[in-house]
Amino acid sequence: MKTTLKKTMAALSAAAVVAASAAVMAVPTSAAGVSLTMGSKTLTLAELKAANYQVTLPIGVTDSINSVGFGVTLGEGLTYVDLEASVKKATCLAATNDAGNFVFAPFAYATVPLKAVSGQIAAITVEVSKDAKAGDTFTLSIDGKDSDGVETSYKNGETGDSGVPGGGAGTITIAEDPTEPTTEATTAAPTATPVAATTTTAKVATATKKPAKSTSSPETGDALPVAGVAVAVAVIGGVALVAKKRK
Repeated sequence: MKTTLKKTMAALSAAAVVAASAAVMAVPTSAAGVSLTMGSKTLTLAELKAANYQVTLPIGVTDSINSVGFGVTLGEGLTYVDLEASVKKATCLAATNDAGNFVFAPFAYATVPLKAVSGQIAAITVEVSKDAKAGDTFTLSIDGKDSDGVETSYKNGETGDSGVPGGGAGTITIAEDPTEPTTEATTAAPTATPVAATTTTAKVATATKKPAKSTSSPETGDALPVAGVAVAVAVIGGVALVAKKRK
């Protein structure tokens, strides 16, 4: 396997020489430097299963280059599937170690006239363990080193800048599947239908009785029965008669 990686490194070196010859002979070291970047992704367990547990992440550079060699170390729970260049007419030949948790790839891009590229330069696909569950996070790291830890270099053929690239890391995070909102049937208490107030108006006899003729004295207001009136008249008459005789 080491032999394969060394051959890959040789291919990278050859590509770098081609790119450099089209630019300048002197190769100053870049003061600003270039770093390798690894993308990250968050997906639900359902999405992971739908993708057959495979996830693709972008690999990029922070500044323009024509060539660079990089190594990707896969964290526990990840295995290598594929790696391809994201730039047309660029070469990116990947090789893995026996354990399948380290991938080395030289990237080379040469055009006439020579142009450098920046941003995403490749994409790596890995397989996540089928034991993955919501809340798990898997890490991938990238740097400018081969499987033996030997540093590689990047080169910008247009400017002649070169140097050892910086590294970075990315993650694959498994999120909780969204839960359906629990819609509890809200049973409204039966609304009492307002019953029209049935006004039972007692039919009161409206037969108006003619008021009895008052026999009361206007001064006292006491009514006397008819029989009593007759007796009173007789008494008064008797008294008057006795008084007359006395005269």
